[in-house]
Amino acid sequence: MIEVDGNSHFIENAQQYDRERTHILEGYGLTVIRFTNQQVLEEFEAVCLQIAEMIPLNPP
Repeated sequence: MIEVDGNSHFIENAQQYDRERTHILEGYGLTVIRFTNQQVLEEFEAVCLQIAEMIPLNPP
């Protein structure tokens, strides 16, 4: 699961919510990867590369 976090995710309440939500999603067997808006806008190719590296070459 890919999440793009804006500025509102950097306040303590939001960070706690994100941690709890991530824990729940991981409990369903999902992998959560997060990027900031800035990363997506300024480092798009690097973000895409990191996502591509997480995709298994031989899915089950």
